[in-house]
Amino acid sequence: MRNYQYILLDLDDTLLDWHKTEEIGLRATMREVVGRELTPEEVRCYNVINAGVWKRYEKKEVTKDELKRIRFLDFFKALGIPAEDELVDEVNRFYMQYQSHVVVEFPDAQSLCRGLAAKYKLILITNGTDWVQRGRLSGTSFADVFTGVVISDEVGCSKPDPAFFEGVKAITGDSDVSRYLVVGDSLSSDIAFGRAIGADTLWVHTRDDGQSGDATYTVRSLAEVGKLLLGD
Repeated sequence: MRNYQYILLDLDDTLLDWHKTEEIGLRATMREVVGRELTPEEVRCYNVINAGVWKRYEKKEVTKDELKRIRFLDFFKALGIPAEDELVDEVNRFYMQYQSHVVVEFPDAQSLCRGLAAKYKLILITNGTDWVQRGRLSGTSFADVFTGVVISDEVGCSKPDPAFFEGVKAITGDSDVSRYLVVGDSLSSDIAFGRAIGADTLWVHTRDDGQSGDATYTVRSLAEVGKLLLGD
C-alpha cells in the first residue's frame, strides 16, 4: 500500500446511513405536508426514483434544481397524487430542511474517523446542497476531525467530475494524486471520481446488491477500512 497523506472520505452511505436518513425525512415530509403515511413499498419507490435522478445529475443530464423537482414530480405520479408545482415546491422545502437535522451514523464511523485523523489528513467530499450537508455533518460525533470539507454546491461541480478536485487542492495545496486515497460507497460517484483524477480508490461495498467494481481496494465494512488503513 502507498504511503497516503490524504484520505478523501465520502459522507452519505459511507459514514452516515443515507437509506435510513432518507426514509425518516421522507416519511415526516409526506406526513406533515401531504397528510399521508407511506407504506414500505412506497418508500422503496421513492428510493429508486431519487437514486435514478441523482445518477442523471452525476452525468450532468439534469441540474440540481431540476433534480429537486423531478424526484417528487415522478414520485407523486407513481402515487397518483396531482403533481402541482406549489405542492412539489413545498414538499421539497420541508424535506430538505428536515434532512439537514437528521443524522444516522454507521456504528464504526466515529472510531474510524478519529483513528484515521491521527494518521492522515481527512477531507470530506460530498455531493449535495451545502447547508443541508453542513447541517448534517455538524450533528455527527466526528465533525471536528476533518482538515476540510468539499461540497459540490460550493465548488460548482459534483463527483465524479475531475474539476471537483480543485476544491480539494484549495484545502491541501497538493496536486500529487499519488498521495490521495478516495474512499466511498458509490462506484459511479466516489470511485469514478478517484479514477478520473488518477488517484487510488477504496470502495466501501457494504450492501449485498450484486454490484462489482474495479477499485484499488474493496472492503465490506468500515471495520475493514480500519484494518486496511490503520492495521487495526
